[in-house]
Amino acid sequence: AFKDNMQIFGAPLALPPRLGFENFVKAEAAGNLGRAIVISLGVMVSAEVLTLLVTFPAAYAIARIRTPLAGPVEGFFSLGFLVPAFAMLVPVLLLMAKLGVLYSPTSLVLFYPAWRLPLALVVLASYLRTVPLELEESAEIDGASRLQIIRHILFPLARPGVITVVIINAITFWNEYLFALILLSQKNRTMQVALAVLEGEHLVQYGVLAAGIIISILPVFIVF
Repeated sequence: AFKDNMQIFGAPLALPPRLGFENFVKAEAAGNLGRAIVISLGVMVSAEVLTLLVTFPAAYAIARIRTPLAGPVEGFFSLGFLVPAFAMLVPVLLLMAKLGVLYSPTSLVLFYPAWRLPLALVVLASYLRTVPLELEESAEIDGASRLQIIRHILFPLARPGVITVVIINAITFWNEYLFALILLSQKNRTMQVALAVLEGEHLVQYGVLAAGIIISILPVFIVF
């Protein structure tokens, strides 16, 4: 990231002669990486919040409410693991067009939680089953509603499971390329789509591309 092409090809394993930040400036200018980072962060955070808002109550219902439907419903959601991304591409594209959010980051905010819902639900439901049932029964005796039990007891106790889901989804949302390329316009590129612009048409500036990659991995590194 601190070398030009001549230095990279001439001495690929040698240290750079100086630590100049020209490649980072060129990468930001060529790919408009500042805007791409803001869009990617907005999509990632919004999708994470929406995923937890949808999956945690569903995982609670499957794991804690005693009903014969819990197993079949969990199995139904688990079928999402069997659907490949390419099979969803055209239906999702048509759906976003009908909703009027095609080429907007909102399309990714709506799609990502639905796409990652099976994994999040299975992980959270499995973790909620490890919480002792006596804690919930004690809260019910003290007059707590089901919503209060979820908010004040189960959600704090399930924090390790929630953090696991957040980290896995954050890395997936940040690195996702295919749907970000199809559903967004050039003006609203995410970080991964913007990195492809740095490759150029004829000559690849590997130092500039490496600088862009370093910029792109910093947010995920901080989250992890």
